Amino acid sequence: MLPLCLAILGLISSSPCTAAPPRDYVSDLQSVLTTSTRNKLLLISFDGFRWDYDRDVETPNLDKMAQDGVKAAYVTPAFLTITSPSHFTMLTGRHIENHGVIHNMWFNTTTQEKKQYYMTQFVDSYWDNGSLPIWITAQRQGLKAGSLHFPGTAATYKGETVRVRQVEPRFYDHSNETEWRLNIDKVIGNWFHQQDLDFVSLYFGEPDIAGHSHGPDSPERREMVRQVDRTIGYIRDKIQEHGLTDRLNIIITADHGMSTVLRGGLVEEIILSKIPGFSFRDIQFQLLDYGPVGMLLPKEGKLEKVYQALKGSHPHLHVYKKEEVPARLHYSNHPRLPPIILIADPGYIVNGLLPLNKHKGDHGFDNENMDMKAFFRAVGPDFQKNVMVDPFDMVDVYPLMCHLLGINPEINDGHLNSTKYMLLPKEETGGDNDTPEKNTQTKVVIGLSAVTGFLVLVFVITTSYNMCRSTKA
Repeated sequence: MLPLCLAILGLISSSPCTAAPPRDYVSDLQSVLTTSTRNKLLLISFDGFRWDYDRDVETPNLDKMAQDGVKAAYVTPAFLTITSPSHFTMLTGRHIENHGVIHNMWFNTTTQEKKQYYMTQFVDSYWDNGSLPIWITAQRQGLKAGSLHFPGTAATYKGETVRVRQVEPRFYDHSNETEWRLNIDKVIGNWFHQQDLDFVSLYFGEPDIAGHSHGPDSPERREMVRQVDRTIGYIRDKIQEHGLTDRLNIIITADHGMSTVLRGGLVEEIILSKIPGFSFRDIQFQLLDYGPVGMLLPKEGKLEKVYQALKGSHPHLHVYKKEEVPARLHYSNHPRLPPIILIADPGYIVNGLLPLNKHKGDHGFDNENMDMKAFFRAVGPDFQKNVMVDPFDMVDVYPLMCHLLGINPEINDGHLNSTKYMLLPKEETGGDNDTPEKNTQTKVVIGLSAVTGFLVLVFVITTSYNMCRSTKA
C-alpha cells in the first residue's frame, strides 16, 4: 500500500490542477465569479462643437481618433438646441417634450420667478420628471457610474444621485486648459483606474463660450478648437498610461452647433415691443431675449389676440400655438411649455422690449439647420476602425451607450439600429468580449472543476494514508 501512496503523491505534485495551495483555488474561483467582461464607457461633451469645426483648423488628435475609430458625418441634436435640454436627451434618449427639461432656465409662470442655468441645476423637480438618466439606470443594474460637470449631475432622481460626482463651482472658468487636465486626471486616473467605475460622463464648456462671444467664424473659436484637440490627445494618452486602452470605449460629441447672429443696418431685428397690435400688458409670463426661441403665456382671454398680432408680423419669425409646433421638432406636448412658442430663423434673435442679447454667435435654432448639427467621434475595443458613418439623431446615442454597458435601457425614443453598424461584430471584438456570458460560464466551470478535483484528491490521499497505517498496524 505504501507504493500506492507514493504514486498518488507523485501524481498530485505533477498535476497542474493541484499544484497550488487550497486557498489559491478559492481565490481564483472568486476572481472568475466577480470579473466583468464588459468594457467601460466614457461619454464626453464639448459644448457647442459644431460638426464642421475641424475643417478650418488642424486637428491631428481628432483625425487620429477617426482613424482609430468612428467618425459620424454629424449628429442632429434635439430641439430646443440648447445646453441642458440637449444634454438630458443624451442621458435619457428622450425627445425634450418627453423628458421635460424644456429650457436652460427653470421658471414659475405664477410667481414670475426664473432661475438662470447654474441655479437650475439644483432644482430636483425640474430634472426628476419621469425620465431616468443613464447614471441611475446603470447603478440600479449593478454598475458604478460617475459624472463631472455634466448638466443634470447635481440633481436627485427618484431619491438617487449619481454616486461619484463633481458639480462645477458657481463661478467657473470653462476655458482653463489646466483645469481641464486636472479633471481628466481625476476621471481617468482616479475614477476609472483606482475606483474602477464602469461609466463616466465628462463635460467641457467650450467651444460654446468662444462661439457666443466671438462668433463661429472667429480666430478665437478656431484657437479654442485647437485646445479641444490637444485635450483629446491628452485624454487618450492618459487612458494608455493607465492601461485602459483595450477596456475603455470613448464617445465624444456635443449638444449643438453655433450660428452667426445677423445684425447691422440691413437686418430687421425681431423686437416684439415694436410689433403693431402686440402689448406686454396682455402677457402674464414671458421667456424672451435668450436666443432664437421665445415663450409666452398670455393673460386669460388674451391668447387669440396675442397670437393674431404676432402671426406673420416678421418675415423671419414663426409663431405657433404650442400644439401647432411641427411634429418633427417634438416640442409641443409637455405641460411645462407655454401656449405660444416663437421660433426665429437662423441668425435672428427673439427680443422683447429692446435688443438685449449681444452674442455674436448663438444656437437654439431649428435642428434641421446645418449650423446646429454636432460632431461625433468614438473609439475603443467595441468600435470599428477608420469608419465614416451616416448622420443620426442625438436620441440614438442613449441606446448605443446602454448596449455598450450591457444594461437594459429605460423607455426611450432612440434606435440602436441607427448606430450599431459602427460597432465591431461580436466575433471580431477579440478575447473574452466575443461571447462574455459563454466565457464567464466556462471559467466558472473550470474553477469549480479545479476545486472539486482538489477535494477528491485530498480525500483519496487521506483514505490511502489511513489504509497504509492500518496495514502497518
